[in-house]
Amino acid sequence: MSELRVGVVGLGIGRLHVGAWAEVDGAEVTVVADTAERRRNKAAEVWGIPAVDSLDAVLAAGVDVVDLCTPPRFHEAQIERCLEAGVHVVCEKPLVDSVAACDRLRVVADRAGDESGARLMPIMQYRFGDGARRARALIDAGLVGRLYTASASTWWRRERAYYDSAPWRGTWEGERGGSVLTHAIHIHDLLTFVGGPLSEVRALTATRVNDIETEDCAVAAGRTADGALVTMNVTVGAVTESSRLAWCFEHVMIESSPAPYDPAALPWTFRFADPEVEAEAERVIAALDDRPALFVGQFQGFVDSLKGDAAQPVDLDDAVASLELVTAWYRSARTGSVEALPLATDDPDRESWRPQPPR
Repeated sequence: MSELRVGVVGLGIGRLHVGAWAEVDGAEVTVVADTAERRRNKAAEVWGIPAVDSLDAVLAAGVDVVDLCTPPRFHEAQIERCLEAGVHVVCEKPLVDSVAACDRLRVVADRAGDESGARLMPIMQYRFGDGARRARALIDAGLVGRLYTASASTWWRRERAYYDSAPWRGTWEGERGGSVLTHAIHIHDLLTFVGGPLSEVRALTATRVNDIETEDCAVAAGRTADGALVTMNVTVGAVTESSRLAWCFEHVMIESSPAPYDPAALPWTFRFADPEVEAEAERVIAALDDRPALFVGQFQGFVDSLKGDAAQPVDLDDAVASLELVTAWYRSARTGSVEALPLATDDPDRESWRPQPPR
């Protein structure tokens, strides 16, 4: 397969994507797009890459992959547009604004896969780092035993200027949600990637840090399918930013790095109850090869999967599980209920987790 031509649409977080693609073997960013002229001019100046003003212009440039870094309200229609054009799609979080939208995209993606081979990959870059890889390797080797409890704390800081810089932020219409959806979604994915999916959740949300429509503080307690208890804590009012995850397994206690935006990276700590299990774990970890982290790791995995060298690293099922947790969290916070996961096929909130306007 020749080198893939990539178009990045949206140059907010998309700037990090452009830099990451530059480190991926087998792909090259050949065009970028943004509606803001100043961002297009800056992109052309810094990267020497053609910069256009729309997704249509990117598709017209003849790309193989579109990397969508646009506001969430545009995602579903843009993904569908790309897949129908026979182009692979990578899309930032949240993938779409409801579980029902995932259902609709599955139909489009399956048809595109049959007709053109085009694939869809949601962004979940926190899975890609040496700490998370070590944890998963120990789980896959059967060395950790049962999970007892786990926790995730997303303690970040977002001040008024953050919301003023993009007026759609902090609004239900523009952002589709608050900190549960936007800031903590990747950390909760990493929590369940290591600890296993949740079977139920009960939650609270509050707006305490900034004058916005959506929540900026949230807590939840959950239970995994095999009975482990999980807690999640989110705020954007932290004085010092960190992302902290911990898993208390039967044979090992695992704690992540506190790095706020790269919690899957080393150093992670692994404390074992049994020296023999620890020795076997060291052998498993020593056998792991080197792989890139974060966006580079996920993009490289995607390119490798398109060449047939590996399975696709993240797929639509992963996005569905992530958005079902968001949906259950918001419903529980709104009603005081304990919400079961995965969502029932007739759950009314599959259509939207956003609060409904009064009639």
